[in-house]
Amino acid sequence: MNKRKLALGPGSRAWLPAFVLLAVSFLLGSAAGFVMSSGFAGEDSASAFLKGYLLSLEGAVKSSGTGRLFWETGAYHVAVFLLGFTVFGAIGIPAVSALRGFTLTFAMATLVRLYSFSGAVAGLVLLGLTAIISVPVFFVLAVDAMWCSAQLARTGLTGAPPAGPGIYSRAYFIKFLLAIFLLILTSAGERALILSGLLELPVF
Repeated sequence: MNKRKLALGPGSRAWLPAFVLLAVSFLLGSAAGFVMSSGFAGEDSASAFLKGYLLSLEGAVKSSGTGRLFWETGAYHVAVFLLGFTVFGAIGIPAVSALRGFTLTFAMATLVRLYSFSGAVAGLVLLGLTAIISVPVFFVLAVDAMWCSAQLARTGLTGAPPAGPGIYSRAYFIKFLLAIFLLILTSAGERALILSGLLELPVF
């Protein structure tokens, strides 16, 4: 068994520090989103912001296929994958994780604060369905990307060769392609439900 497999294999705990760092970043971003939602500039401003977002999303769902729904969640996955090819991933990937936590919590908390139960339902419709799949997939990609970025930084700083046969294995790319496929399927399913009327975007 090579060192790369030892570092990321399911039987090893070497991935745990990266996961903990990403989870803490996500939770800090979530906490910031909650605090920012509580201090949002008045209910009128928050309501206008959400209504504008919902109208924009509804128009995109009806006219732009699944692209807009996919990009709402997939942008974070693409970002961490690309950061895995740079030495800045050790900083950038936790930052993306924090941003993901912030956007999810800010939107949900603002909806609940303004509209109580109906806001919670809206949050589950707009955020919860995709988050069930997108958040775990995000962490899988982000942990691998952190390892790759750390290997790049180690090689650049010390001149030491990367652990294992190379930094980027076939699995790294396969996981990314599978993640994109899952997100596209999720977005397509959500769009189909919205267009069929079984899952309606809230109108306040």
